[in-house]
Amino acid sequence: MIHSLSRAFVIPVVVFCCLAGDASAQTQAPAQEPIESMPIHAGPFGLRPSLSITSVGSDSNVFNVAEQPQDDFTATIVPRIVARLRAGRLMFSYGLASDLVYFRTFTDEGSVNGTTDLRVDANLGRLQPYASAGWVSTKDRMNAEVDARAPRTQRTIGAGTRLLIASRTAIVVNARRFDLDFDEGSEFRGSDLAHDFNSRADSIEAGVQLVLTPLTTLNLTTTMQRDRFDSAPEKNSDTWRLTPTLQFDPTALVRGSVSVGYRHFDPVDAQLPDFSGVVVQVMAGYTLLERTKFDLDLARDVQYSYEDLEPYYLSTGGRLTVTHRLVGPFEIQGEAGRQSLGYRNRVASGVVRTDTVGIAGAGVGYWLRPQLRVGFNWEQTRRLSDISNRHYDRRRLFASLSYGS
Repeated sequence: MIHSLSRAFVIPVVVFCCLAGDASAQTQAPAQEPIESMPIHAGPFGLRPSLSITSVGSDSNVFNVAEQPQDDFTATIVPRIVARLRAGRLMFSYGLASDLVYFRTFTDEGSVNGTTDLRVDANLGRLQPYASAGWVSTKDRMNAEVDARAPRTQRTIGAGTRLLIASRTAIVVNARRFDLDFDEGSEFRGSDLAHDFNSRADSIEAGVQLVLTPLTTLNLTTTMQRDRFDSAPEKNSDTWRLTPTLQFDPTALVRGSVSVGYRHFDPVDAQLPDFSGVVVQVMAGYTLLERTKFDLDLARDVQYSYEDLEPYYLSTGGRLTVTHRLVGPFEIQGEAGRQSLGYRNRVASGVVRTDTVGIAGAGVGYWLRPQLRVGFNWEQTRRLSDISNRHYDRRRLFASLSYGS
């Protein structure tokens, strides 16, 4: 769902950062919603429930295959809840979501995907530590390459602190462990996904946080990361990265975050070429004249592959969604995106193959109430590759209903 940009990414992203001037945040995490602004709140307790019914319609290529695509009727129901509790100097946050995925004919493709997040923050004056944990159990497609609904579990634990050294300046330190485990027997194109991907990533980062305006925060962090695989040690690697990040308050004219940095990816296997270069992560939005909303996702970073001779690739891409409010509660929407997967070979230098995935779509929406929206969308996805059986075309026509999100 993303876009081939290479070096041309840097100039528009930097321009975007300069024009954005109005927003906030905390390091490497979205700003937390105040309890008082949650839909349900009483004293120190707040609750935000939401419900989405998405993708209710037809999928022309359920398995994303090049030949003899098969269609089906599908739907996804996503209930979510976020709870927050203030207890003295402590703030407890809890999030729970479930994706109930239905297929009428290919019932094995259906699933119940669960996500749980826990976090506790302490405000001890100048010292503000936190601890967090997350758990995901899902069959959702992992990325554009591993294009199969294979069951896996993801676990994350983290901790860190923020130390105020001046009214607008803080030192931040964070540590994180991420574990990825595919179920035994999970396969994709004949490859054992548990063998190829079961791994853990340990990282630690430190840096400085500068509050530029009441709505804008700049984080300058350096990260060291260690990736180790259970059954594929040839993929083990070490990384360091330098990442300046602008974070914007959700209530600002510009919202989200913009990160443009440098990464040195160093595989332990001397036969595998390393990567050094620009990495990008942008998830930002802008509203023009309170009627037209622009949402932009950009990403450029290294991803691991299931291929034996091409153990990793550089994923580069972006997606733009534009939503325009017409008369009253009616709105129209358009989206376009493109992603490139530049594979690195174990024996050859440079990029040996580049696959591309393009997406385009359009839709209409109607707001029944301020928190209740119904939409109808059409979407087309196309993948191109030097390997013929990696091609596919996919079209979806679907309806959606969302409340509170």
